[in-house]
Amino acid sequence: MRDEGFVIPYGDGVISISVRGAVLKKPRYVGSVGVEDELNIIDSSLESPINTPYLSELVSSSSRVALLVSDITRPCPSSKIVPIILKKLLSYGVKKDNILIVFATGIHRPHTMDEWVKLLGVDVVRSFKVLDHNAFDKNNLTYVGRTSRGTPVEVNSLVFNSDLMIGVANVDPHYFAGYSGGGKSVLPGVSSYVSIRENHKMMLLPGAELARLDGNPVREDIEEAASLVGLEYIVNVVLSESKEVLGCFSGHFIKAHREAVKFFNEIYGVEIGRRYDVVVTSPGGFPKDINLYQAHKALEVAFKCVRPGGVIILLAECREGVGDKKTEELLYSGLTPEEVVSFVRENFDLGYHKAYAIARIATKSNILIVSKNIKDSKLYKRFNNFEEALKYAYELIGSGDSLILPYASSMIPKDLI
Repeated sequence: MRDEGFVIPYGDGVISISVRGAVLKKPRYVGSVGVEDELNIIDSSLESPINTPYLSELVSSSSRVALLVSDITRPCPSSKIVPIILKKLLSYGVKKDNILIVFATGIHRPHTMDEWVKLLGVDVVRSFKVLDHNAFDKNNLTYVGRTSRGTPVEVNSLVFNSDLMIGVANVDPHYFAGYSGGGKSVLPGVSSYVSIRENHKMMLLPGAELARLDGNPVREDIEEAASLVGLEYIVNVVLSESKEVLGCFSGHFIKAHREAVKFFNEIYGVEIGRRYDVVVTSPGGFPKDINLYQAHKALEVAFKCVRPGGVIILLAECREGVGDKKTEELLYSGLTPEEVVSFVRENFDLGYHKAYAIARIATKSNILIVSKNIKDSKLYKRFNNFEEALKYAYELIGSGDSLILPYASSMIPKDLI
């Protein structure tokens, strides 16, 4: 529909903007879900696992269980999911001291204690063993083998030595792994820096793209690694725009994940119709815009919707700045988009890969970012407010059709991919 006034998620709040004659595209509205309904959805999923035995059949009184949960950069409501899983495990005879909760941080920063409490709830943090994975701690990593593509599989030793691993995550589009969730709880979640780097290097290969699973070398490598490690069981959720649980899918880490993706696409697959001159986009607020490293994912969706040479305006708070030192190094290096793309292809490393992704978009479109917490770059131009950014966009291309994507990080432009 065409309108002028729009409310865009930004950090913990919103920004009101005006764009004359713009078209708004949002996920299908599914209504509000009460907390009790969310808990029932989660519980029902655990009682009807997909392609695995019941959880009660996978554990015994001597079982050591590792829960792999999402970190602060993800909206996964672990504080709702984890207590239900814990209650069931205890009722099945698993000892509290044999349950470990590991934040599957990949190469992201460690958490503060307050963040642990925010993500899990104070009772869980007080009562159970909790830790952040460290991808750089070689003393707590176990080599498991290599995937058929040559990726060395090195994982957290405490996780590997458990009898049962349970991956807890939400499903969202991912720009080169297809979607989040599933085997990503293991790789990159609890894997070594080297394992993650070698897997992510495959983002340069054909097929590593948004919303693609079959024939995606990154996703296939992830799932092979997760199988080698022994991931048996996941609990993956699909969330509403307000981060409520709409669907929960438990069971086999591939089969249950595919069902979650199918459900996700029914809600978040949107017909765009054509490519626009200007695309105004937001990741959907915190935590998806916690830093540019995460907020970039909205650029990927917007890029599918903008014409060649058009303008993408990203509204992202980026309260933690860029969010990665190597990404920041290239963004602020003074290199042009083309130079960054060439450099990373020859010198691939984690962090550089995010600058590469932004640069690849910048070679074919103009990126404008509304944020007070990052600096200008040759890959994009930064603005303090939306009005300045929109004015500059029109200076670049003249008047044109505009598209508004308030929740881009959770959307699939299904007719343009």
